[in-house]
Amino acid sequence: MIKKSGFVAISGPTNSGKSTLLNSIFEKKVSIVSHKVQTTLKSLDAVKNYGDTQIVFIDTPGYYQKKNDANFIKDVLSSIERSDLLLIILDITSRFEYLEQIEKIVKNYKKKKFLIINKIDLVNNEYVLEKLSTISFIKNFDEVFYLSALKNKNIKKLLNHVSKSLPTQEWIYKKNNSTNISKENFLAEITREGILKYLNQEIPYQVSIETEKLVKSQNYTIHQKITVSTISHKKIILGKNGSAIKSIGVYARIEMEKVLKAKCNLFLKVVLKKR
Repeated sequence: MIKKSGFVAISGPTNSGKSTLLNSIFEKKVSIVSHKVQTTLKSLDAVKNYGDTQIVFIDTPGYYQKKNDANFIKDVLSSIERSDLLLIILDITSRFEYLEQIEKIVKNYKKKKFLIINKIDLVNNEYVLEKLSTISFIKNFDEVFYLSALKNKNIKKLLNHVSKSLPTQEWIYKKNNSTNISKENFLAEITREGILKYLNQEIPYQVSIETEKLVKSQNYTIHQKITVSTISHKKIILGKNGSAIKSIGVYARIEMEKVLKAKCNLFLKVVLKKR
């Protein structure tokens, strides 16, 4: 069997649906989702074996920098430079932002690129055409796809075209790999998703989460440490009478059980960063 493989970068403004698209493609959680900016802090490689093709998706951090940031274009191009195909994703229901910057990215990226219009299920065709008319550089894309990442609409069509666009070569990862992130780190990311969900302040971006112990017998026992910089941050994460940390823990445990397909006992502790 002739094999194909390659890296596919998913890029776009914050909250355009990049992580939701990845989770829909894999039919499970591989990337955390939040309505807050900067949810994806690091690039994540997620491996999809699709027929004879291995697609390695790179989920890059969303565009959250100030528009006058001189390094904006450079930063994005750096995060996608190893890819064989670029997917730019836009939320059709939101105001199109960063179009000037996206145009420069698209024109500087010399390989094949697809434009993905997400949340297509929420609008009518007339509205779509009107919004697309604002993208003056749409002709620079090789393909345009209309889909709903949340409702799994047209995902298979996208995967078929992605597969056809990748080079013929041996697979990059072993067959049973799914991401380049360890189980411990991914479980820490799930807890960060819980913090993003329940805390509205800037706290989520100023904490670090470490899975200190992961033990599997019949169930999983997980011990995690949440490190904060100030006493006030610790109080916020704990909440009144421990209400916030309890909500975060319940949410994280349920999500972990979905991923691990087993019952989980999750123990969280909040500590102050050593000076």
